[in-house]
Amino acid sequence: MRKLCNIRLVIFDLDGTLIDSAEDIALHVGRVYRELKGRDVPTDEVKKNIGDGARSLLANFFQGQELEVALERFLHYYISEPVIHTKPYEGVMETLEGLKERGILLAVATNKPHAITLEVLKRLRMFHYFDEVLGADLLPEKKPSPLPLLEIAKRLGVSPELSLMVGDSENDILAGRRAGMLTAHARWGYKAPQSPPDYHLDHPKELLHLID
Repeated sequence: MRKLCNIRLVIFDLDGTLIDSAEDIALHVGRVYRELKGRDVPTDEVKKNIGDGARSLLANFFQGQELEVALERFLHYYISEPVIHTKPYEGVMETLEGLKERGILLAVATNKPHAITLEVLKRLRMFHYFDEVLGADLLPEKKPSPLPLLEIAKRLGVSPELSLMVGDSENDILAGRRAGMLTAHARWGYKAPQSPPDYHLDHPKELLHLID
């Protein structure tokens, strides 16, 4: 794997990249589904739709006014109990620590609501690693738009060409490419992208070998 010698900023997706949150997301979706539909929803059905934000996720199971009710209840339950089963993937904490020691700026760009994102990062004792965190509801566009990534780069004073976007989904790779950044696919995540990334990662610690 060709090493990167000029990367100054690494932007991470959250769900399916830094943390495995599928079980908690499915738990809260299932709770709402039982309340409104009277039956369970398979966890796998929820997991395969994670990554586009809460509304898009719930739109796979609810429509119309019921979707609005479901969204309100889901967000209420999730912000109340954001970390039950959620945990960082193996090697993530060591990777963040190693990158910080090298002076690399770190950020999170997620399609998760900002308040829930902050709460999750704080409860998992990860928040202090990041120089910038941007949830989906802070800007008019979310991934796969490049806007969140470009906004982070602007705030941190780093050009896109010196930035790397790491994520597990099509949204992440497209956003990174559209922003003019290098991209790396986190193969341990939920959904493989169709667009080709610049790099494939089988384990978070591979970033420490990729970035010199």
